[in-house]
Amino acid sequence: MKTKVLYLITKQDVGGAQKYTHDLIAHLDKNFFEAKILYGGKDIKWLSNKTWPWLLFLNDWLAIRELVKVFQKEQPNIVHLNSSKAGVLGSLATKIYKVVSLKPLVISPKVIFTAHGWVFNPTNALSTPVRWFYILLHKFAAAFQDKIICVSEYDYWLALQYKIAAKEKLVMIHNGIDPNTKFLDRETARNKMIKKLKTTSSKPQANYPWIGSIGRLVKEKNYETLIKAAALIPNAYFFIIGAGPEMNKLKRRNEKLKLKNRLFFIEPTGNDAQYLKAFDIFVMSSVKEGLPYILLEAMLAGLPAIVTEAGGIPEMIQNHENGLMVAQKNPALLAKTIQGLLSNQNIAKELGVSAGLAVQKKFSLNKMLLETSIVYRDSCLKQPEGRHFQD
Repeated sequence: MKTKVLYLITKQDVGGAQKYTHDLIAHLDKNFFEAKILYGGKDIKWLSNKTWPWLLFLNDWLAIRELVKVFQKEQPNIVHLNSSKAGVLGSLATKIYKVVSLKPLVISPKVIFTAHGWVFNPTNALSTPVRWFYILLHKFAAAFQDKIICVSEYDYWLALQYKIAAKEKLVMIHNGIDPNTKFLDRETARNKMIKKLKTTSSKPQANYPWIGSIGRLVKEKNYETLIKAAALIPNAYFFIIGAGPEMNKLKRRNEKLKLKNRLFFIEPTGNDAQYLKAFDIFVMSSVKEGLPYILLEAMLAGLPAIVTEAGGIPEMIQNHENGLMVAQKNPALLAKTIQGLLSNQNIAKELGVSAGLAVQKKFSLNKMLLETSIVYRDSCLKQPEGRHFQD
């Protein structure tokens, strides 16, 4: 019989964890796996990133109750958790499900957690007490997890450093993408992006280079540094494709720096990587990352990338070989690096070509699928009862 994998993710919005789970579901071998995904706020009504300590975390306990009922109905072989909140609540719910079942379980599910960049990353925009609160939560959850997948070597060693779990529970599997991913050509991508701009009075002209970034508008992406850098570069257009809680704050910063005619915000569609070739340079100014899919896609598209040293990014970009790396939260240095790359098209082209080759060699979707399947197989073969892999 097939191995039933149940994925749990906190939000249905666009992000790396969502792409990760969708890629696994779409490409896992259907002869061996039956996969299903559950979203917080949709399938699990009470599961969200909100915390209500003044109500004794009532919403979290309600989410756990929902999850136990789902596990009783679905009887999965593997519960694969994604995101911090799903990782903690899903682990606890699985343990409760095993304990409260009225009869011995035919299938005792294994719990896999993927850390898409640890939230307690020292460079993340968190206070020390909040950071240690997350560390303790993940240590607690790890006690109920059979395997923890880290998407970067950085996260793997961070888990060891903070003693999140025993080394035997940890495995490092880089994110991977399809080398045949399709991108719009430069002219088509630019025309489509211009049509999406809400303003009509000051649309970009062809004579300025385009610098772009794509991602959720959240603190860890640190778009404020990119906006400040844009103010130092007069002869270029900047585009940020994304949505999120930082939107209004970033727009106010944009207006304060008088960049309305040169920096544009575009609503995401869920397939925004198709626009990448519209840009001359791709920029990431993050303070916290796992192993970002959008950077893999920008590299595959052959774009020269300027990035900050955050999370697993140094495992993707080797400075001056297939991209350029700058310090975090340094708008002047970021601006200087962008200007330097704009002034040397030959170097920009060479970096883009090298980036594309690096992705195809090291970050393939097939490699990620194979290594994840091995984790599933090894986990299931350890359980004495229930469904197993077919050979």
